Amino acid sequence: NLLHFLRNNYNNELVQDVKELYAISTSNDGGTMFWNINKYLQVQKLKITFYDENGRRKKYFKVPYKNEDGYVSCLFGEHLLSYNCYQDKTIILVESEKTAIVGYILMPQFAWLAYGGCNGLTKEKTSVLKGFRVLLIPDLSENAVSIATKKIIELRQNGIDIKLWDMTEGKTDEELKQESIYNNDLEDYFRKITFKNQLI
Repeated sequence: NLLHFLRNNYNNELVQDVKELYAISTSNDGGTMFWNINKYLQVQKLKITFYDENGRRKKYFKVPYKNEDGYVSCLFGEHLLSYNCYQDKTIILVESEKTAIVGYILMPQFAWLAYGGCNGLTKEKTSVLKGFRVLLIPDLSENAVSIATKKIIELRQNGIDIKLWDMTEGKTDEELKQESIYNNDLEDYFRKITFKNQLI
């Protein structure tokens, strides 16, 4: 599972810290359990994701508690916003839960939250970001960046102080595939490219 991968690749103390901070656990069938906990410390939803030994997400996942049953998702890591020590920190908003966790391990001076994929930047989920400085980092694909670029306009209109970091640097999906970085996330980027300050 993901925790096993993290322990093999990162400092064990930091992995234990991130496990406790984000309330990560492992299901009976080996999935990584990501609890969506809101800023009032209420559990909103659970997502169980499966990973291979290289930390790559498999194509299937489970969401035991459904919207139609009254379980509505929030940003993963939103509960951090309830802690005083995070009030003045910049929020890094990424797509996947794994990226947020690795980001925290590598750069704990920020508050790392995940929006759960391209369509997760809803007005309902992002309203909690008002009053914070936010940096949005979508994955490396034209579609992900296009959706984020459109959403960022809406978020700014809703009073959110947010900037976008486009890791594709304007490259097409075909160019990204040629460089073997298509659909990579921030962890992949950290591994391959020096972190640069490229905000728009």
